[in-house]
Amino acid sequence: MGQDAASSAMDENAVSTVGDVVETVVDEVVPQSVMERIDEFSQTKLGGIAVTVMSIAITVLICAIAVRLTNRFFRRTLQKMLAIGNPAATAFAYLRYLALGAIYFTGFAVIVSNIPPLAVGMNKLFAAGGVLAVVIGLASQEAMGAIISGVIILVFKPFGIGDVVNVVSSGVSGTVEEITLRHTIIRTIENKRIIIPNDTMNSAIIENANHTENKVCLMLDVGITYESDIEHAMQIIREEITSHPDYFDYRTAQEQKDGAPPVVIRVQELADSAVVIRAQLWARDNSTSFAMRSDLLKSIKERCEAEGVDIAYPHLVVVPK
Repeated sequence: MGQDAASSAMDENAVSTVGDVVETVVDEVVPQSVMERIDEFSQTKLGGIAVTVMSIAITVLICAIAVRLTNRFFRRTLQKMLAIGNPAATAFAYLRYLALGAIYFTGFAVIVSNIPPLAVGMNKLFAAGGVLAVVIGLASQEAMGAIISGVIILVFKPFGIGDVVNVVSSGVSGTVEEITLRHTIIRTIENKRIIIPNDTMNSAIIENANHTENKVCLMLDVGITYESDIEHAMQIIREEITSHPDYFDYRTAQEQKDGAPPVVIRVQELADSAVVIRAQLWARDNSTSFAMRSDLLKSIKERCEAEGVDIAYPHLVVVPK
């Protein structure tokens, strides 16, 4: 018992000694008189304003740092997800705006709470809850509709970031670049950005080249003269298509075994000035299909000219009377 009491007394003395040392260090770094003056100054009107301004400045700085770090994290992670084709990339990109909205809202709430007149005014508004809810509801009806439409797009996934779409009702075609809380951004082939509200995209008729699969079917029409050899023209078209580096053989293993043609080619129309031959071919994705079609039109024309197959064009015959 005596030893326990002695040990307890020694512990108390040690704690007391440490406390005295800490107080001494604090007094040496910030003298007590200075602390008292700071406290007194903060109680004055000017001091209160200074403290408020300092609090707001610190809040703004913290929010700015948080926004920058959040943007950096989400952008880097999104790039990695898109690179590996992660299907959750679109939802992750949308989550970024929710996180930024939470940061801004928190910063705004802290700033308002540090300004007494604003805090009192906000309390009065919240006290009139019913009226405030109606006012906010009417003012933000369109914005909330866009946010809800964005969530619906994420849930049902009619399109995602990186998909090539054609908004049929608006005549806009391009690649989906971003889906924000308010709108969807589409990058056109001319590298222009078309900004469409989410509620419009949610109700629009959309042609998605990447939905389910990326393969694209092309219809290539070539018009030859009536005097040209149709079978020869078909053979030229077939050979040029199958020899193109971006040609995609869509046939199944069974169809290849059964001898199905690699390219379906038929006479599409007997037009006024041409026999129109249509070839049905496939490309691996939409990004290669446009260049492939352009290359084939050029090579087919050159090959037809070299082998005596005339490409048709309109003729006008004048009969004198």
